[in-house]
Amino acid sequence: MREVNVETLLGAVQDGKPWLARFTGKEYGRALQDYRDQYGPLFREAALADGEEAALADVLLDGLAEGWRRQRPWNRSLAKVEDRQMLVCFLSPMLLEDPVCAPLAERLQAGWAARWPKDAYQVAPAERLQKGFRASIFGIPLPNWREEEDG
Repeated sequence: MREVNVETLLGAVQDGKPWLARFTGKEYGRALQDYRDQYGPLFREAALADGEEAALADVLLDGLAEGWRRQRPWNRSLAKVEDRQMLVCFLSPMLLEDPVCAPLAERLQAGWAARWPKDAYQVAPAERLQKGFRASIFGIPLPNWREEEDG
């Protein structure tokens, strides 16, 4: 595997608080576009340089696990949950959009499931995630008026 700046790639997952704050129905589309602009070329370059998605996925998963070990014991679970949220909500949808990077998304998901089966996740394209947002006011779900117009 050619030298890839793994710390920068790990930052795309580990520095997720600002991105997760934008994971809302109104902000997600723009947040994903900003995320794609910032990290897409780096992951594409890494995937092309690596040529073997399994090795890159293992390096990234090892880096995430090492990051959790560096956390204080009471912060480790939260760090793991936030990293998984970043993989599901931002990194995997971005990788799935690029045919060069799509195998990396699948290898990351499979590697995560093999290492931490109780915390396994599924990959999904951004469109599917976007459809999962429901309109609500003060936590009260609103009827989906778009479906009513179609039916």
